[in-house]
Amino acid sequence: MGTIFLDKEVHELEQYFVSSNPILLLVALILTFMASYTSLDLLTLLRSSENHKKFLLIGGSFSMGIAIWTFNFFGILAFEKNSVVTYNLSVMVLSLVLGVALASMGFMALTVRKLSFINIVHCGTLLTVSLLSNYIIGLYALNLSIEIHTVLLMMTVMITLIIFIVAFLLFFYSNYRQKENQIWLKPTSTFIVSAAIIQGHFMLVRALPVKQSVENVNELVRDTSFVPFLVLFVFLLIVGGLITSSSIITKRLQNSDKYVQDYRYALDQASIVAVTDSKGKIIYVNEKFTEISQYKEEELLGKNHSIINSGYHSKEFFQDLWNTILGGRTWKGEICNQAKDGSLYWVSTTIVPFLNKKGKPYQFVSIRNDITERKQTEELLHRQDKLTAVGQLAAGVAHEIRNPLTSMRGYAEFLQLDETKPERLEYFDIILDEIERVNTIVEEFMVLAKPQTVHLELKNIVLIVQDVLTLVEFEAKNKNVYVHFESQNQEIYVNCDENRLKQVLLNFAKNGIEAMPSGGDLYVNASQQGGKVMIHIRDTGVGIPSEKLNKLGEPFFTTKEQGNGLGLMVSYKIIEGHKGKIEVVSEVNEGSTFIIKLPTVTV
Repeated sequence: MGTIFLDKEVHELEQYFVSSNPILLLVALILTFMASYTSLDLLTLLRSSENHKKFLLIGGSFSMGIAIWTFNFFGILAFEKNSVVTYNLSVMVLSLVLGVALASMGFMALTVRKLSFINIVHCGTLLTVSLLSNYIIGLYALNLSIEIHTVLLMMTVMITLIIFIVAFLLFFYSNYRQKENQIWLKPTSTFIVSAAIIQGHFMLVRALPVKQSVENVNELVRDTSFVPFLVLFVFLLIVGGLITSSSIITKRLQNSDKYVQDYRYALDQASIVAVTDSKGKIIYVNEKFTEISQYKEEELLGKNHSIINSGYHSKEFFQDLWNTILGGRTWKGEICNQAKDGSLYWVSTTIVPFLNKKGKPYQFVSIRNDITERKQTEELLHRQDKLTAVGQLAAGVAHEIRNPLTSMRGYAEFLQLDETKPERLEYFDIILDEIERVNTIVEEFMVLAKPQTVHLELKNIVLIVQDVLTLVEFEAKNKNVYVHFESQNQEIYVNCDENRLKQVLLNFAKNGIEAMPSGGDLYVNASQQGGKVMIHIRDTGVGIPSEKLNKLGEPFFTTKEQGNGLGLMVSYKIIEGHKGKIEVVSEVNEGSTFIIKLPTVTV
């Protein structure tokens, strides 16, 4: 009995396809897919947009109602010949309005901010009812009566409902995936929605068959003049929906792009901006970044920020920075960077991590502002505060110590005259040397306490350097240090106070020798470069750590175990009085180079 029923159903289905018009079915398939895609497109906008929600809901519902109505109407029209003349227009409009209304109620369930499975089942159920009502009312519009196969009808409803639910589950699955995985979801979901409508129609043809026999109507389109116009009308409705949704998306993208461009322009005018990926590779820099770093854009892209690392900050500093931003938190601080030409610049930095759905950073935006001038001003004020303190101390030292020191020296020299024992004479020499050392410190204090009069005279710097090296030659030999002097010219003239300049050169030369306790080489070079007289004093000693370089010349800062830091401070002050500059380049265990730059004089 079951076999007879199955054979009958198969035979009827074959008869349906044989007697139907393939052109109308193909048109129905295409229009259904287009309308379904438009509907899902508008539904996406509905969930993501804050404006025009009512318009988007109506548009999406209308497109889905058209998709359901289109295939049912043309599917029936493709094989119902006799019903064309008796078609009831008002009932046809009713079926379309009812389909749109049910789709609208279903879509309203999907407008909540946080979707649940119940919302999707609700929507799928209403779309299934819309499909069923469209089919039944469409048959009544053709004045056709139907038979009901209850079991098959229940199966049709359940299968259609399940397919709709699967389609929307897949469609909203994109909420849990990154953007690059969303491209295929909309067309796939559209295909499944279209499949639900199409299979629902064909199963309803079997579950609710008409009581008339199906005949071949290949001539139907030729004999019925209104059909092409009806197809054209539905096609225009769907294309209009597509154009409208496309226009909305384009306008939103244009507005969004304009906002992004405006924000980027404003940010570029005020800040140094860089974007890096999750691995720290630079993927974007703005014009201000290239200006301050002196690197070209192509030199920076694909590199990490170590390319501008100055070595000023410790490893712990950068480890704390990375721990902060990798944890999804914003980092703020001040960083000293190095430009391509080796110059240093300070930036106030804010690094903002961009997080994916899992809360993991996928890129970082670094916004910097140049604070080099502010840091230099702070450093100058800090140094002036120290100089003021030293000056006040120096005034007290000069008054309280210098007079007793003079008396001590006088009496020591007087007692030395009457002493005949060599051992005791040696003690007096030590006493006088120490008194002289204290007196030298007092004189250095005096230099800092008040401005010293500098008497500038035209001098050959080559001779001055040679005189200084002669003074340290004996000390250098005792410590196995070889002194090398080079000069591109025998005569290089500067306006200087010879004694003060010798004091500076002697201080740097002695410091270089003391930096090589196991011996080494001291290289001294004098030259003229670009309107400047350059004196390089380079040792091969222990070097100076990078974090201490910027503190050289500060009061009481020294890199030696026994020292007060006043020698360097006085040297800096003397060179500044000559309108010159001192630069230091050093690497640990490689040695240090002190560079004195003075204005040149053309003779």
